[in-house]
Amino acid sequence: MRSSLLSFALLIAPLLSGQPVLLPSIGISTLPGNDDPVCTLPLQTPPITSVGRDAGETAADFTLYDRDGNAFNLHDALAAGKPVLMISASYTCPVFRNKVPSINSVVATYGDELTTVIIYTVEAHPDQDISPYFGVVNTGAQNISAGILYRQPTTYGERKDVLDALTLDMQIDAPIYLDGPCNEWWDYYGPQPNNAYLIDTTGVLFAHHDWYDKDPENIICDIDSLLGNPVDCTTTLGGSFTFELTGNDTVYGADATTLTAECLLTNPATSDVQVRVVRMNMQLPTGWSSSLCMDICYQTDTITAYVTIPAGDEQHFYNYFYSPPSVGTGYVRVGFRNMDDDTNGFTQRLWGINNGPTSTEEHSDAIDAWRLYPDPVTDVFNVQGPQRTDRIRIFDLSGRTVATIAGTNSFVILDREPGGYFALPMLGHELVGPGLRFMKL
Repeated sequence: MRSSLLSFALLIAPLLSGQPVLLPSIGISTLPGNDDPVCTLPLQTPPITSVGRDAGETAADFTLYDRDGNAFNLHDALAAGKPVLMISASYTCPVFRNKVPSINSVVATYGDELTTVIIYTVEAHPDQDISPYFGVVNTGAQNISAGILYRQPTTYGERKDVLDALTLDMQIDAPIYLDGPCNEWWDYYGPQPNNAYLIDTTGVLFAHHDWYDKDPENIICDIDSLLGNPVDCTTTLGGSFTFELTGNDTVYGADATTLTAECLLTNPATSDVQVRVVRMNMQLPTGWSSSLCMDICYQTDTITAYVTIPAGDEQHFYNYFYSPPSVGTGYVRVGFRNMDDDTNGFTQRLWGINNGPTSTEEHSDAIDAWRLYPDPVTDVFNVQGPQRTDRIRIFDLSGRTVATIAGTNSFVILDREPGGYFALPMLGHELVGPGLRFMKL
């Protein structure tokens, strides 16, 4: 009996003392070496939401290190008497980069009451390497334009090098700790590129965001609720938005690449606006896929998404075409609608065309079923294929649309400058065939 009472006393002692009670550590007991290899990353099965740990669970302990070798232990941090907010990060994740001002604001506002840490994990959109979240190379237009082009690290030291580039590029006020070589934190608390966990001082997960502070979740509301502060989570909608196609409606590139079409949504009003984005129609060659990208980049199976644009702010929209090693033409039609005003909406048709590699390769049977002749073209050309057409869209090699010509078989191109062009077979506004390259004499 005495032994049982002693065991019970030892069991409840941490609770009585206010010490956190955590699950066993997920690993990493010593500082990794720079040459320690990063374990192979498994491809994630979409969606990357509703994974990881749920609110109400007990957190698992861990120890991770910053780039100078200083340790962070979750148990010790909670034992100091402050809740912990931990946020996953990747330099090649535009979502994380866009959230840095919010993270810095949380640190400035709640620094005396809350411990905020960033856990640096795998690269979400590495250059040249397959994204663990998409299964294809998905460097992303934002990374390309910003020059943030990094391969997936293969060693712990390489991960530190990319983190160094991040910290030189951006002012981040929260301490950053690197995930272990075998991605222990990412595997247990993810796998997500920019999630967040709020943990109370007992070690219980108070909140889990699949994406840090993405509407309708509100990290400030969660923090205030946990700390016992007054909570006001009301959002005033009623704004409007404008739409602009910032590039061309037709984008092109080599095969086995990502083709990117870009639009811009702007809210000029004094109230926020919530926009529903729907992929209304999609026609893709075999092996192709497509995804929507706004405040976050969605998996290819997502056809409807929502984004809230703050008053006076703007939101870029990207449609990605992921093309395999074969010539082809993809088409999507995307709708944008104000959730508070059905009259405020837009529809945009987008095409992605690859012309294959620079070397000669055999086309697929589907591509070979279409024929444009004669080639080179002097004045009139013909298009034959397995489907009826009533017009042809002509665009140059830079992806710029130069003409739309009505007809059923024969099409006149007298007024075009000599050079290379593509012809897109259409029926009404719908794409019915691949891009056919030809020369105009």
